[in-house]
Amino acid sequence: MGSGADNAGDDMVVGRTNGSEERTVLVAKGGAEGGYGEDYVLRVAIEGDQVLRFVHEGVDAVHTKGTVALPLGGSLGTVPPGNGLVATGANGVVGYVHAAPRDKPHEQQVQAGVLGSGTAALPGVFGRGAAGVVGYSSGAARDTSWEAADPSAVLGRATGIGVRGKGDDGGVRGESENNFGVEGKSSLAPGVRGESAQDAGVQGQGSPGVWGLGPGAANGGLFTSETGAQLRLVPRESRSPGPSGPTTPSAVLVDGRNPGPELPRNGRAGELTTLQDPSGTCTLWFCVHDSGEAPARWAQILLGPTFDGRA
Repeated sequence: MGSGADNAGDDMVVGRTNGSEERTVLVAKGGAEGGYGEDYVLRVAIEGDQVLRFVHEGVDAVHTKGTVALPLGGSLGTVPPGNGLVATGANGVVGYVHAAPRDKPHEQQVQAGVLGSGTAALPGVFGRGAAGVVGYSSGAARDTSWEAADPSAVLGRATGIGVRGKGDDGGVRGESENNFGVEGKSSLAPGVRGESAQDAGVQGQGSPGVWGLGPGAANGGLFTSETGAQLRLVPRESRSPGPSGPTTPSAVLVDGRNPGPELPRNGRAGELTTLQDPSGTCTLWFCVHDSGEAPARWAQILLGPTFDGRA
């Protein structure tokens, strides 16, 4: 067998390296009768889908490689790299794992730049890198410094929602062994928002189930309601606590000689806080009037007699 092609116009030879200083174009044409016979222009395959090699690995059907960046220097700058594969169609690129059968109706329904189909055990699309997968919505400018801020598996940036999930067993799930499962950050709005038509907007389960931390003088939690109570504590069932009788709880004296505990002067009506003195005794306090020209007004919530817990 002779050598492969060396120049444009030479015949290509299989089993050899063929070279040309000009591009090669393969164009499909419809037949005179019955139109075009197949649903592809070029097929590259392995006989029987299997071939034995001298090394322990499979055989890829097609390898493509674009140019790498070419620094020219001076005013010419650098020629940017080229792509390995550019494809245009109903879907730009369609990929199936071996175990997944081809589904043409699905391909016509999806119509995406990249369509990957896997199985219950194999992913349709897999990405690995500083960011494994990066997605931008139309109209969102690329931000490479944001991409490089931390190594993330999936990054989404948009003029609307960056990442949105919808599922029958949860829309978005985050897992971690020793840090937060899901993190939300915002400068001018809530970091995390939860909404439900018939159940809780946000549900937390753990020890504690929900933890709110207010930096500085900010509240640890804020609860509002249009017509109902701002907060509900679901009571546990218990036997009768016992007989009742009059009691006179002791209140902390607040007068000219004793200004009382140091509570926020800029408090807001409805705020509730608890204090603990050096002996370990806790007291409960409620803001009854907003701050304005004068400091906020607080009142102690008086409790009944103390007793030992036994549960």
